[in-house]
Amino acid sequence: MAKLGRRALVLLVACLSMFVIGACGGDDDNGGGGGGGAAKEGGSVTIAQTSQPDYLDPALSYTVNGWEPLSTVYSGLIGYKRANGQAGSQLIPVLAEDLPKVSKDGTVYELTLRKGLKYSDGTPVKASDFEHTIQRVLNLESGGSAFFLGIKGAEDYVKNAKAEADIPGIETDNKTGKVTITLNGPDGTFTNVLAMPFATLVPGDTPFKNLTKDPPPGVGQYKITQSVPNRQFVMEKNKLWPSDIPDDPPAKIDKITTLIVKNAAKQAQDVISGKLDYMQDPPPADIKPEVKAKYSDRYREVTTASTYYFFMNTRVPPFDDPKVREAVNWGIDKPGLARIFAGEVTPGCSFLPPGMPGYDEDIDVKDCPFGDPNKPPDLEKARQMIKDAGVDGMDVTVWSNNDDPSDKVGEAYADMLTKMGFNAKPKILDGGVYFQTIGNQKTKAQTGFANWFQDFPHPKNFMFLVDGASIQPTNNQNFGNVDDPEITKAIAELNKEPEITDEVAAKWKDLNDKLVERAWIAPYGHRKLATFFSERMDFDNCSNFSPVWNNDYARWCLK
Repeated sequence: MAKLGRRALVLLVACLSMFVIGACGGDDDNGGGGGGGAAKEGGSVTIAQTSQPDYLDPALSYTVNGWEPLSTVYSGLIGYKRANGQAGSQLIPVLAEDLPKVSKDGTVYELTLRKGLKYSDGTPVKASDFEHTIQRVLNLESGGSAFFLGIKGAEDYVKNAKAEADIPGIETDNKTGKVTITLNGPDGTFTNVLAMPFATLVPGDTPFKNLTKDPPPGVGQYKITQSVPNRQFVMEKNKLWPSDIPDDPPAKIDKITTLIVKNAAKQAQDVISGKLDYMQDPPPADIKPEVKAKYSDRYREVTTASTYYFFMNTRVPPFDDPKVREAVNWGIDKPGLARIFAGEVTPGCSFLPPGMPGYDEDIDVKDCPFGDPNKPPDLEKARQMIKDAGVDGMDVTVWSNNDDPSDKVGEAYADMLTKMGFNAKPKILDGGVYFQTIGNQKTKAQTGFANWFQDFPHPKNFMFLVDGASIQPTNNQNFGNVDDPEITKAIAELNKEPEITDEVAAKWKDLNDKLVERAWIAPYGHRKLATFFSERMDFDNCSNFSPVWNNDYARWCLK
């Protein structure tokens, strides 16, 4: 997922099992509070995001800005336990009675809806709503479409472009609540895919259009009662949320108002003074030392399973030349970029993040093919390679967004490219439209800022970003249009594995190494995120940091 960073969310510290990613460690990395006291019910809070979420429609949103709040508004058949650390990566049945029953060949998934479920507007939930939910994702060319194209008939549904057409691989029975999903072939990630926000249910009559201004009803702890893009949105407790779903209890706060406040320094000062109760982005670098020193009782940093990188569009000059992409990797100042994040990014060059199956620490340090990420770059080598490619002096536009510090990163990257021999200039867009813009093929964005926080703890969730099969005209997540036949084929083969054994993890590692060595992208580090509350909030008992959703609004409470 993107934004703050894009989507996908978890972790730098290796305290997890092969499938589970969770925060661990000492005071700065324990993933959440746990004072053990009674949590207060009720009350209202006001929080801030630096930019408007890309969408407030579950079929379309694919950023942390969107997923963090929407994870409490919409629910799917499957979800994740609302808990800190490792436990928060545990798949649980939410709107389904049980986890899916999977056929021996791994192609058929059977689930049954819980009885008596209702949407936040009182509309009964029906099994057929699941097919409509997936139809919207595919029909709207969502960034999540690629996850569902393995369903039998899904690709034909997209090609035929008939919104109400049936998807043969989805069968539903509204009388029994049964949902049967048939895949073209086994997919070891599909249960995780069912837990993504894209698969959260909406009513069967929900229109096939972006509903950010008037979000559809959902089945969640909250409902969105107001949405004014680029200004604010309001979530109020959903009284129809069932109270008997294990590991997913009702929310405590009655009302959450999210303001869009562009100035991160103002956000931090407002949290300190109590005008705001939470800021989604970390405090800016010049304020953070004061926050950590004076307000450590309500501030925490957690390392996430994330990667920050620069995309290079292989379909447009000069990045259609592999030698140019390699030169960029040699010339990027990774320690300099880490300083922009005020210590919240650990320099590295691996695409798969720490804690992810297939991650190898060596490629992030001593075996990085472009030099030690913790040392200055080899600018001379980069300059010579760009000169040899005959593109020195070429104009290059560097794309980024205005979320702090993404704008500074974009400006720094442009400066680095200029030092390598290009005439590079930054182009800074609003964070609310950035990823949709560079994900549109008509934009032909040359290069720029990108990042990813895990959607679920599986290497495919990162590798699909460089999978040739995932490229699409709009809402494209493969910003560089990476299409390496060997890598694309290997991703498809490894995705059939039902579990990640040591042997399978080694194959993912090999794939990651090839991706980095061939310079398809330019990774430069992995990110920490923060929780910073006002003194009104009960930080000890109710500061839950999910390894999938980040800060979990449904667990918040006031003192």
